[in-house]
Formats: sequence, structure tokens, C-alpha cells
Amino acid sequence: MERSEFQGSRKVESMLAHVCGLIMVVTGLGIIISAAVEALTSGPNVLELLIPGILTTVGGYVGWRVTAIPSRIQVVDVFITVTGAWVVLSLIGAVPYMLSGTLGRFDLALFESISGFTTTGATVLRPIEDVSKGILFWRAITQWLGGMGVIVLVVAVLPTVGAGGMDLLQAEAPGPTGERLTPRVRHTARRLWALYLGFTGAVMLAYLIAGMGIYDAIYHSFTTVSTGGFSPYNDSIHAFDSGLIEWIAIVCMFIAGTSFTLLFRALRGRPGAFLQSAEFKLYLGVVVVATVIVMFTAGDGTAGWDGFRDALFTVNAVVSTTGYATADFDLWGDAARAIILLLMPLGGMAGSTAGGVKMIRILAVGSFARREALRQLHPRIVRPVRIGKTTLSDAVAFRVLGFLVLALSIFGLSSLLIAISGTDMVTAFSAAATSFGNVGPGLNLVGPKSDFLTLPTPAITVAFVTMILGRLEIYPVVLALLAFTRASPATLRRQIEKSRSGLGT
Repeated sequence: MERSEFQGSRKVESMLAHVCGLIMVVTGLGIIISAAVEALTSGPNVLELLIPGILTTVGGYVGWRVTAIPSRIQVVDVFITVTGAWVVLSLIGAVPYMLSGTLGRFDLALFESISGFTTTGATVLRPIEDVSKGILFWRAITQWLGGMGVIVLVVAVLPTVGAGGMDLLQAEAPGPTGERLTPRVRHTARRLWALYLGFTGAVMLAYLIAGMGIYDAIYHSFTTVSTGGFSPYNDSIHAFDSGLIEWIAIVCMFIAGTSFTLLFRALRGRPGAFLQSAEFKLYLGVVVVATVIVMFTAGDGTAGWDGFRDALFTVNAVVSTTGYATADFDLWGDAARAIILLLMPLGGMAGSTAGGVKMIRILAVGSFARREALRQLHPRIVRPVRIGKTTLSDAVAFRVLGFLVLALSIFGLSSLLIAISGTDMVTAFSAAATSFGNVGPGLNLVGPKSDFLTLPTPAITVAFVTMILGRLEIYPVVLALLAFTRASPATLRRQIEKSRSGLGT
């Protein structure tokens, strides 16, 4: 392995090890903070949190200090680093659940960890209120870290990531675009996290004013801005029985599902950026139309103001992929349940903390389909694929189509595997949809008043694999696996050498 001089000492050049080292430091500090919460609330699992937190932090710091980012970064490195980092993240996240005895099976602990970091919000804890507050706080931290992305945070603090920094952001950030807010990628990552922190603080303050206690306000601010949806209560937001809190959650979920780039520009004095965005118009339109349909088809007596709030809350929770619940939508009429099922894999806007396919891809495919339909009438027509006023090249349009084909294939295969494991088809389809869309609750056995613990063990495994594929949007995971399984070391080295001209500087 190559080594280089770096700040006066010999360090191993490894992008994966360097990034994973910093990620371990971040997650270790998160576990230590959870241990402090456990101590303050007189919980029984202080040592079970403190010891792994310290070991993870120290181990990560050592790994970070003895490694360095390579002077030249290859395409393969980016995909392997992002996928490998998320594997490490998920494994570390499972440790507190195992050591505390909260979840005695490794697959269940891994499920809860992955559900947290991917901001899915599905759970295997039962009942949630019996779990100590420190462990539950760690659960909220995993969603908060996963919302903006731990790798985005790492890029913000690394002294240098070279030309590969933007590729790391694009590979991890939710959505098909990785737009810079500043010329320097490190400053872009810092501003994204600064905006994320500010939004978290504002949501926490709003919840406090509305009547939540300090613990609940911090907890729900973490899981709202990350569009994660974990709650320390089985009844989720409905446990507070407060219309004001529900309205705050509705507004904040909607904002969290929009683009943070547009939000940044709006805060800098350009609020018109939202109205000029075709993707935002579609996002708003989907929420409005779906709310109206759900309100009039729920069929459970939810008419009037309360019915409107329940419908709007549920649609926002699903489209933004937050997954909070105030009503058991599994008891609604078939039409309303069908709308909820269709919204699960859709997701919010690109550049948000939401999961799912994203509105921008729907617009791209719609424009592409329209062009191809017109070509049936006018074979020689020259018509570009557009999203609003932005023109997409055919190469980008075909990449979007390729993603959707892969997404549909993964959804179909996941549904089939979950059904084969012994569930009904509605449960299988909704579990696959809510896992890939990183929403949380589904229908039937995995409805908003139930949990994923009702699923057979093979189905749980399928679900958490689907969560990762949905959060990382398929390509990083698939390409990293191909690099490991299909390429010999010599072939992989040749591929890396060929890619140097593309990313190396």
C-alpha cells in the first residue's frame, strides 16, 4: 500500500479508512452524549453507552490520524468509501442496542440502527416507552446524523478532500444533484450543516413553545428536520394530543422535504427561488391534491377541520418520508390507502433530507416521455428534455431512466421476497415501498399502529437492505459491490488507473 509524507509523519493513503475514522469519532461522540442523557435521567445503561462510545471515538481518532486522503482520488474509491462508511456506521449504531439488552438479536439491532441512519423510522422496539431515555436518545441521534449525511459532515471538517469531495457529497446526498452553494466544496458542506443546525434549533424552540418538555423537544426536532420520524412514544406525535404541535410538525416536515439549496437562497434574500422551481411546484401540488383526495376518501368520519389536519399531516409525513403518525391510516378507505401507498416511494425534493425517488426525477421522466410520444407523430422533431427552464442532456435523462428501472426492479424483488417469507401481498408491497422510500410505517402488519417486529426474520433482512439501497440511491452500493465481486485485484487496479484522469488532481 502506498504511503506518503503528511504533516511530518508517514501516513497510509486510504480514503475509506480516513473517512471511516472520522465517522467513528462522530458516532462515538453521539453515543457518549446519549450516555450523558442516560445518566441525567437515572437510566440503567450508562456504562453500556459510555464504554462503546469512548472506544469508538478513540479508535476512530487513531484511524483518522494514521491515514490520509490520497493525493489522487478515483471513481471506484468514492463508491467504495460511501458504501463502506455506511456499513461501518450501521454496525456501530447497533452496538448500544445489543449491549444494553434492548434488542437481543443482532439482526434486530442492525435493523434499528439502519432504520435510524437511513431516516426510515421503521422500528422493531416494542413497547417503545419501556426503553431507557439514553438508548432512545441515541436512536434520535442516528436519524439526525443520517438526515444531512455523516459524510457531508466529514467533508465539512476534513482539511482536504481534493476533487473527490464533491463526488462524495453527490454519492451520499439524497437526490440526483449535488449543487454547490460556494465554489469550495468544503464550504458548501459547512453551510449545509450550518443551515441544518439552525433549522434544528428553530424546530426545537417551536416545540418547546408549543408545550413539549426539553427532552421531547430536542428528540422530535432531531427526527423532524431529518425526516426520520422516530418518537419515544408508540403513538408518535399523537401522544401529545395537541393540535398546535401537529401543525408545527406539518410545517416543519414540509420544509424539511424541500431543497436545502433553495432554502439557503431564500434565507439569503431570494424567496422567489421556490416559486421559480418546477420541482417545488410539483412537490406542493402533490401534497395539496393528495390531501384533498385522502380527506374525502378516508371514510372514517374525519370530516371537518380535524379531518383536514389528519389528512394533511399524514400526506406530509409520507411525501416528506418523515413517517410520523396522528391517525391510523391503515383503517382508512381503500382509495385513501392506495394514495398513501403510491406516495411512499415518491419522496420530496432533491437536496432535502427526504428519501424516495424525488420529484425532480418524476419531472425528468415526464418530459422525456412527452418528447418520445411526440416523436411518434414527428420522427424528426428536435425537443430537449426540460425541468422548468433547465435543459437536460440525453445522457442525464437516460441516467434518470436507468435509476427508475433499477428502483422498480428492487421494489419488485423486495416485495416478492417479503411475500415469500410468509406475509400477505399488501404487507409485502407496503413494507418494500416504505423501506425503499425511507418512510417508516406501511400497511397491514407494518401499519402505523404496528411495527416491523411482526415480520418474519428473512423479511426484516430484506427490509433493512432495501433501506440502505433507498437512502444511498442504489448506484453507490451496486457499483461498490461490483468492484468487490466482479473485478480481480489486477482488473480493479486497471480500472482505477483509467479513472485517474477523470477525478485525480
